[in-house]
Amino acid sequence: MFSSVSSMLNTAEKRRLPLWKVILEDDCQERGAGMEDSLRKMNSLWQAMKSAAKNYSPQTRSSSGLSGGDGAKMRSLCPKASVGGKFIDSIIAEALSMGESNACMKRIVAAPTAGSCGVLPAVMIPLAERDGIDDNTIVDSLFVAAGFGQVIACRASISGAEGGCQAEIGTASAMTAAALV
Repeated sequence: MFSSVSSMLNTAEKRRLPLWKVILEDDCQERGAGMEDSLRKMNSLWQAMKSAAKNYSPQTRSSSGLSGGDGAKMRSLCPKASVGGKFIDSIIAEALSMGESNACMKRIVAAPTAGSCGVLPAVMIPLAERDGIDDNTIVDSLFVAAGFGQVIACRASISGAEGGCQAEIGTASAMTAAALV
């Protein structure tokens, strides 16, 4: 398990491998799994993210009644009034939808926590759709995101209860940024 970003980068450079592959190999070693198994697991997480986005229902409300429908409101406003352009608007709508799905007890992917479940897919799903990025490339980038999340978890708390919103959302944002590079 990597405990620093520099150790991940140094290993990738020394072995002349892409960063995602070094992290994949580390995952395989840590879990005692084969590469195909690890790739299959990450692909299933990516498919679950896409499925959660596809299955969002604007009619569903949380048990408290406080959450639900805002993702759909954002989507309906996008053509009329833009917050930051079409792509940024789609990210905002996706993040709201994913967070609402979590609050409504729908299936989400904790990345790294349930509270931050909307950050990574909110960027990766619209990016893949806009740029025509294939699933295998996204899965590779999710390994990089996971590697960065692992380093953060080794060095700090990723728990919202312990570290507040920044622990969850900050970690998810760093993971997303790493996936994009």
